[in-house]
Amino acid sequence: MKKIPTLIACWAALGVGLAAAASPPAEAFVKIAPDGRGFVAGETAWHPFGCNYFDPHTGWAPKMWREFDAGRVEEHFRVMQRLGVKVVRVFLAAQRFYSAPPRLEPEALEKFDRLLDIARRYGLRVHPAGPDAWEGNPPWRQGDIFADETALAHQVAFWKSFAGRYKNEPAIFAYDLLNEPHVGWSGRAMENAWRKWLAARYGTIETLQGAWGEEAASFAAFEAIAVPRDEAASASRMLADYQRFREFVGERWVKEQVNAIRSADPNHLITVGFIQWTVPVLHGRPSRYAGFRPAHIAPYVDFLSVHFYPLWGDPLRSDEEFNRNLAYLEFLLRYVRAGDPNKPVVVGEFGWYGGGRTSDRAQFRTEADQARWCRAAVMQGRGVAAGWLNWAYADTPSARDITKFSGLVAETGKTKAWGEAFAQLAREPALWLGTGNPPARRFRFDVERALVNPPAGDKALTQYLEMWKADKRCDLEVSQ
Repeated sequence: MKKIPTLIACWAALGVGLAAAASPPAEAFVKIAPDGRGFVAGETAWHPFGCNYFDPHTGWAPKMWREFDAGRVEEHFRVMQRLGVKVVRVFLAAQRFYSAPPRLEPEALEKFDRLLDIARRYGLRVHPAGPDAWEGNPPWRQGDIFADETALAHQVAFWKSFAGRYKNEPAIFAYDLLNEPHVGWSGRAMENAWRKWLAARYGTIETLQGAWGEEAASFAAFEAIAVPRDEAASASRMLADYQRFREFVGERWVKEQVNAIRSADPNHLITVGFIQWTVPVLHGRPSRYAGFRPAHIAPYVDFLSVHFYPLWGDPLRSDEEFNRNLAYLEFLLRYVRAGDPNKPVVVGEFGWYGGGRTSDRAQFRTEADQARWCRAAVMQGRGVAAGWLNWAYADTPSARDITKFSGLVAETGKTKAWGEAFAQLAREPALWLGTGNPPARRFRFDVERALVNPPAGDKALTQYLEMWKADKRCDLEVSQ
């Protein structure tokens, strides 16, 4: 494997500086570029290239707002500016910002204001996501936050208040409704909403029986229909409808919050950070599908955001698995972009391996490995992704997953090999934005089949890989 320090040495020999030029303070709101493929600030092209941020020294899960330290934030943002970070994604803790609706918590808002002040000084823009559960869940958020009407009403009220407060703040890049939302599979709220959805869709139980055939023969009323079993069943019409229902729940959840934000704030962009199980491959069971289809969500948001980690084997074990994960990445990006080709796609999180415990694998991971994978991932997204946010700013020693080793800098603040490579990419966005030659091959993906039959989705991804191998690029046609 070619090591990244060799690449860095080459850049140095060519006279390429590794520290990006300082960004001016934000004065104009970020908008979608006229061509729909990127972003502008005022009339200048602007690229959301940055990282996810929390204080790495406040435990795991991080307690940044409980233990907010403006001095450390300033130190971290100063390093980010030097590395060329343009946008910083932060997580709004529900317990700190909205513990007792309908009031936003003044103490948390004051801390967020201070973070914005620091961001302005260093030319960074903030990308708030939330409200999340990292610092605890208030009572209103302890049930089903997607299907429960009361929980959704609280989320709508939160965003309307928060966006109204910050509507005139250009140092905010965009609002992210929630980190990696995933519609649940069961529970009282889902069961009740499922039956109501069926009644609205079919009108009578006889009509439903006509559509489902033998699967519905024993049902005398909508109230008798339970949630289907969580298993692959390629011919199940009930399961296909349940996946459509879950997508309806996700779509409504997005629509109501977006409408609330727009009613209070016409200035800022809005997105939602999809988990990679939004793409129905490698998810094992129907319930692992997140329930958010990009084509259904795209009409409400300004740009599409998705997260990616190389989970199709281990990309650092062999060149074969390295390339397999690059093909998986391109499949995911093109699937999301197919949701609306006229809206940008941003990779809201990415890293060098994903999920699970890391202690048993740490000895096999080096800074050069991290830099090699992450740079290759960014370069693979040329012509598709308009922005990238690394997970995370710094290595987090107390983390129990990839976060322990995934930073641009070490826990001491020392810039890692990936941080240096990141700075180069930040300095020259044309390296990773260029479209190059369009892919010569196109693969058609049957989404509906993959939603009810996970092995069919996995088979499609494998077929895509075989087509991708010829040029290391392949387009994707998605049956919506």
